[in-house]
Amino acid sequence: MPHVIASLLLIALTLFPFSTFANNWHILDKNTILLEPHKEAQYLIPNQALIQGEKCAALIDSHGDFVALELLIAQIRGKLSVPLCYLVATNLDIKQLSGMSLLKSAFPNAQLLIPNNTTTTSASIKSAIDLELEEKLFGFEQSLELSKQRIAQASAEQQLHWHAKLQQAEQRLTRWRAIAPIEFQPLSSNKQLELGNYILNLEIRNGYKGAVLHVYSPKNKALYGGHSLDLLPYIAQPNTIDWQQSLAQLSQRKDIKWVLPGYGKPYKAGQLSLPATFLALINTLPSLQALEQLASRYQLQKVSRERFDAYYQQATKQKIPNKVLNK
Repeated sequence: MPHVIASLLLIALTLFPFSTFANNWHILDKNTILLEPHKEAQYLIPNQALIQGEKCAALIDSHGDFVALELLIAQIRGKLSVPLCYLVATNLDIKQLSGMSLLKSAFPNAQLLIPNNTTTTSASIKSAIDLELEEKLFGFEQSLELSKQRIAQASAEQQLHWHAKLQQAEQRLTRWRAIAPIEFQPLSSNKQLELGNYILNLEIRNGYKGAVLHVYSPKNKALYGGHSLDLLPYIAQPNTIDWQQSLAQLSQRKDIKWVLPGYGKPYKAGQLSLPATFLALINTLPSLQALEQLASRYQLQKVSRERFDAYYQQATKQKIPNKVLNK
């Protein structure tokens, strides 16, 4: 019987939403809602933002947790008083873009905007998203099939209890299999979105995994940039010079009041110097003193030394090929 219980837990974790995974909705003003993941998922699910004007709305960023996204879709439909016109991906992370596929399926009239990466074609991005979806759905199907087999061995009472939930899981998979091939507009230049007496400026920059989109709101002087603006950047590419320069430029701007990163709490614009300095050290051969000073600055922001060291080691591993070539 323990294997039956384990299977029931597997279904619960993979196919049914729990309040644990629900976003926290922070209403900043009549136009702006920040969607913060539950603290247990704060480094698994990125922050999102829902910006609403008088005519339409824009959702900034997504993630690959389809169960949590279905809950979000229901919440958006229940709370928005205007159409969702835009889905904005701040970076080209494939897991996040796979989530955009589900959102685009739920809001087919919304335009999906992504950064244009000159080293990656639209066809290759679509192919990568299709592969991610295929693997994701295969995993769900395998889990569901195994759970059916396990539950068939359970007591009649347990089978009755899980019958409706299995039907719900099958309905989810049917919807997810019907997701249409994703369509998006890659942006190579800055673009302004008019939401109805509310403007968002999309800015093309360099950052996490290459080309990125930053979303600037002149009305509340907020900058939304996903993982490219994380206070402690996770480096997943060898070339970070352009990213460093982008952050350095942002840190000099006077029109930014606060920043929403991919992971973590919003922070004041003055703190952009932290990730800019982190990348500057990664792109040089820092002294031990400089590294210790930066780690201390991060500790003042409640970033543990253990986490700082782990991110620094990850970053240096990505940079090794360049260092070898420069010798």
